[in-house]
Amino acid sequence: MIQHVIVVPLMVFVLLLSATAYVWHEIKQVQLSQEISDARDDLEFVSAHLAAHLDVRFVLAQLIRQEWIDAQTLNPADFAAIVRPKLQRFMDIQAINWLGPDGVIKWVNPLEGNEGAIGLDIRNHPVASRPLKDAERLKELRVTPPIDLAQGGRGFVVYLPVYELGQLKGFINMVFRISSLIEGALPAGSLQNYDLHITDGETPVFENHLGTHLATPASRQIGVGNRQWTISIAPTRAAGSEFSQASSNLFLLLGLIFTVALPLMLFQLMKRNAELRMTQRRLADWADISSDWFFETDENLRYTYFSPRFEEVTGVPPEQLLGKTRQEGGAPEAEPAELQAILRNMEDRLPYRDFEHSRTKPDGSKVFLSVSARPAYDDTGNFIGYRGIGRDITERKTSQKALNDALIASEHANRAKSEFLATMSHEFRTPLNAIIGFSEMLKEQYFGKLGDKNYVEYATDIHRSGRHMLDLVNDILDFSAIEASKRQMHPEAFSFQDVLSDGIRNVETQLRKKNLSLKQELDADLPPLYADKRSVYQIVLNLLSNAVKFTNPGGGVTITASSDGKVFSFCIADTGIGIAQDQLATITEPFSQSQADPHIAGSGTGLGLTIVKSLVEAHGGALEIESETGVGTRVTVRLSVTKK
Repeated sequence: MIQHVIVVPLMVFVLLLSATAYVWHEIKQVQLSQEISDARDDLEFVSAHLAAHLDVRFVLAQLIRQEWIDAQTLNPADFAAIVRPKLQRFMDIQAINWLGPDGVIKWVNPLEGNEGAIGLDIRNHPVASRPLKDAERLKELRVTPPIDLAQGGRGFVVYLPVYELGQLKGFINMVFRISSLIEGALPAGSLQNYDLHITDGETPVFENHLGTHLATPASRQIGVGNRQWTISIAPTRAAGSEFSQASSNLFLLLGLIFTVALPLMLFQLMKRNAELRMTQRRLADWADISSDWFFETDENLRYTYFSPRFEEVTGVPPEQLLGKTRQEGGAPEAEPAELQAILRNMEDRLPYRDFEHSRTKPDGSKVFLSVSARPAYDDTGNFIGYRGIGRDITERKTSQKALNDALIASEHANRAKSEFLATMSHEFRTPLNAIIGFSEMLKEQYFGKLGDKNYVEYATDIHRSGRHMLDLVNDILDFSAIEASKRQMHPEAFSFQDVLSDGIRNVETQLRKKNLSLKQELDADLPPLYADKRSVYQIVLNLLSNAVKFTNPGGGVTITASSDGKVFSFCIADTGIGIAQDQLATITEPFSQSQADPHIAGSGTGLGLTIVKSLVEAHGGALEIESETGVGTRVTVRLSVTKK
């Protein structure tokens, strides 16, 4: 038996190996014949394609000459304007030049890469002078043989005389680098299996060597202006490499298959059976220890199987549902609409996911379940039922409810905080207004002299402190109104310059006290801004106040504004103390303050930039803050120009 196992595969292997070698040899001969035939066909294609490619460029030279004559001008700028679009369209042209009647190259386009051609005297060129004289004599386009170009490399040149009223005005000179022209003329990959040789008489024009020739080259001539080019192509080893590699792979594959087929099949069969048993045991173990259960239905959607965990999780004995459909078994505590959607999916043989519902177990406890299933089909594509999984999501639902309850409580607390702030701020404003009013009367001594000058200073301090407290209260009120969405917006068209001027007047005193320079760079044609004017003024004033407040004496503030017709942008930049990089991300959060110098005390609520950001976003705009400690801060606001 063992001998038969060894001998028979060996005999089959030898026989198939012999047959494969014979067939491979025959196919190789057929392949070679096909390659030769394909080479002839490709030669016709290459010849026709290259001839047409060159003819188009020669016609282009005629077109340039006609446009040049029609232009009735003779200057390099006009010549460049005519040839530039042609050069952009025909990338394989090295240059298009203008020669004077004396044969000297006057103008070169493009100049870059062709500098060596400027001033070249073609009439004294050892090769190009002859075609130039023929072009002048015959008054027609002439082509040079391959020459060394003044720009470097090999190429050929076309000369087309330009006559006006019988008088020679000069020559259109079109320069081609041969390698670029040939590679651009032929489709990519058209010669990947061939050696290509092009000659002009005995002079080589172009050649590429890919490998040893499989057959004698095929040749054909084409006319290139007044020249004749001979094109030769020959199939190479590259043409047959793919087939040869495939044959070797086929030989190796057949030898391996028929040498080890039987033991490999037996091994795979035994391995598959062992893996199947292991998988079954693994699934059974997982089903026993997991919080999930599995189920199946037949083609009539009747339950046929529940894993053992089903009863433990749901409290429903499997026999109570086996043989019933989902509609018959029901889901008593499910949303009717969701249950109907699942039933429709099952009728349409569609999968469903995360069907969530609850059940009350016999002990009175409630369990939340999530069920997913997909249709199953046999090897012939026939529907055989559904297979699905159920999951106990009670813990997730409980956590989710606790989180929602906490979120609601947090929102209530936040709303109560905002209402408290707004109420207290309103209560503060009445006595503050009284303090400010009476202190101003004392400070200005409306009802007579106070006597000691210290009284005036005290009244001034009281008035200043009252104004500061009122500003803080106003900030808190604005913040509370914006946060509660109670801030009313009244969009209108207005001049940004007017709002900016009002803001600058408000900080002029501080600017003078700190000896700060103020520079304005506003576009002259700024369009009207459509927005809530009060909000824009508040944005500008807050940003200006911050810039002045945090800029050291002798520094400067710069204001720029521009518009592209759709977005209005303005920027306020200072040379102040700046904001640390680790604070930039939170600088617009409520009650956040930034101080680069820990010895400087803040004097505000920290709501200024929060209010600015909220007002900008309420307009659908964007706020951008850039800052560097010790260098300064730049705040940019972008708003829509027109009504949305």
